[in-house]
Amino acid sequence: MAMRVVALAGNPNVGKTTIFNDLTGMRQHVGNWPGVTVEKKEGVFEYRGERFLVVDLPGTYSLTAHSVDELVARNFLLNGNPDVVVNVVDSTSVLRNLYLTVEIFEMGIKNVVVALNKIDLAEKKGIKIDAKKMSKVLGVPVVPLNAKEGRGLDELKEAIMEVAHGKVMGTPIIPQYDPDVEREIEHISKCLEGTKLVSKYPVRWLALKLLQRDEEIIKLVRRHLGEEKLNEIMTHIGELEAKYGRAIDLIIAGQKFEFIDRLTHEFMSYGQPKGETFTDQLDRILIHPVYGFIAMAFVFYALFKFVFAFGLPLQNWLADAFTDFGNWLAPYIANETLRGLVVDGIIGGVGMVLSFFPLVFLLFFALTFLEDLGYMARVAVLMEGILRKFGLPGKAIIPLILGLGCNVPAVMATRTLDDEKDRLVTMFVNPFIPCSARLSVISFLAGTFFGSNSALIALSIYLLAFGVALFSAWIVSHFVPGEGSPFVIELPEYSIPTGKTLLLHSWERSKEFVKKAGTVILAGAIAIWYLSNFPAPMGTGKSYAEKLGYLLEPYVRLMGLDWKAAVSLLFGIIAKENVISTYGVLYGSEEAIRNALTSLQAYTLAVVTTLYIPCIATIGAIRAESNWKWAALVTAYMITVASLVGILIWHVGLRMGW
Repeated sequence: MAMRVVALAGNPNVGKTTIFNDLTGMRQHVGNWPGVTVEKKEGVFEYRGERFLVVDLPGTYSLTAHSVDELVARNFLLNGNPDVVVNVVDSTSVLRNLYLTVEIFEMGIKNVVVALNKIDLAEKKGIKIDAKKMSKVLGVPVVPLNAKEGRGLDELKEAIMEVAHGKVMGTPIIPQYDPDVEREIEHISKCLEGTKLVSKYPVRWLALKLLQRDEEIIKLVRRHLGEEKLNEIMTHIGELEAKYGRAIDLIIAGQKFEFIDRLTHEFMSYGQPKGETFTDQLDRILIHPVYGFIAMAFVFYALFKFVFAFGLPLQNWLADAFTDFGNWLAPYIANETLRGLVVDGIIGGVGMVLSFFPLVFLLFFALTFLEDLGYMARVAVLMEGILRKFGLPGKAIIPLILGLGCNVPAVMATRTLDDEKDRLVTMFVNPFIPCSARLSVISFLAGTFFGSNSALIALSIYLLAFGVALFSAWIVSHFVPGEGSPFVIELPEYSIPTGKTLLLHSWERSKEFVKKAGTVILAGAIAIWYLSNFPAPMGTGKSYAEKLGYLLEPYVRLMGLDWKAAVSLLFGIIAKENVISTYGVLYGSEEAIRNALTSLQAYTLAVVTTLYIPCIATIGAIRAESNWKWAALVTAYMITVASLVGILIWHVGLRMGW
């Protein structure tokens, strides 16, 4: 029997992901939606001997076609034929959340279950919701739950089962608009009758979207009705807008909110909140214009301290384990060339990179904790004013923060910015944000050369990178035409994430590091070993790596580096982790690297690695989101900046006697 499909839909920050994790546990997969780079999460749960496939749709406030996230969610609801749609609603913001609910109803979808999440927080705020009455008013099952503690999860599964089997048939309520709007809906509906569109989509929904000038629906109607008939419809819409004196989509949105407000009075009441909430108390400090920045500096210093304090001992243990494994294996491989490839190339190169997995995992663990806690939204609010001064929109903080994990999805996240100028500028500077791959290089060099000060050294490099990104944004924003967009962000309630959620998210993000170690970095380590041992091993003659390195050495000498650094940086273009694996192959051990470089050279190399050309995958993402010219410009600019900063640090450091 085919699995029944359950779609999870809801606004951002309503606890949708927590419900997804509670339902599916470890039985989940993360990929991309076909044709787009928006994350697609799927998982499976079993209930009463039946298996259900859960699809976690991107969080959206509405189902218009303004962003890729909204389009993906809408298309799946319309064309994915889910057996059940679970609409997650935040109990503390019912009025705003029900806007999406009503939009789902207007799409003609009846197999809906409303998951009324965060019911405990609503009670603390004095909000009382009668779930049974709410279900009767909306015309669909309503299940109150506290996903964080797992309360109501069995009731949700039962409701999903009943709707999936047709035991509960929803009769969703839909709004009626002003007579003038309703007449226009009827007029457009008649124009669409007889077309193939009405067999695929609800005709009233199509009419509403045309009224709201939805670009995707306009294209569909043009294809089925022709330009002349479409122009006639759009003329009617223009006349209606002239009558109201403003855009019809604003009229519809306003009337929809009025309709929802009337509904909520039937099942909601507001009492006195139980004193000032914990969120209110914390926000007095964390988004304060002075104390907030002090707190943010402390939080991120603590983040790096945590990562290095727990990660470095694990990294050292893993590095020693790979070295011991190589030494143990060597006598069993008779062929000298094969022994060199396996022990020095694969185990030495890939092993050195894999030893940094604990640091990468702990970074993602810490970032996930701050995101799920609700703190990252406060960082966005704090940074908005600063970003504006440097020509970046407030919303750019989200892609910039994502860049701490990986620059590829961070570049793709710029598509959520409405303004083209904002998008291009944010995309241009995003590769300067040190990703987790560059963390492995920074932490290796900082830990090897700076010991107990490694967290402080790493933090200084991150601050430098963010400073360069802001300065670059200020420059680039003066050359890209356009105006900025307003900053709007929701501040969720503070909520301590569960250990299960933290581990799941951290593993999903960091497992890409392991995948790269087994593919791109493995291939790179083998290539580096070959180039450093043929036509003659280093020391007995010039290998290909030496020839290539000596060709680039005059350039890197300006930064106090040698030909080995040049080769490492070159292979780092494939994947930044290759900088470590190259050093592992060329030097053979961490001790040899420590003896070969000074602390100033190590710091310079760490900074240059952080700032120079992004990896090939990031360049590809920039090209996909813009064009080759923009990608080439970003690449050339980053090489130039990295070179200038590297030269400056080296020469200033020498003058200071470092």
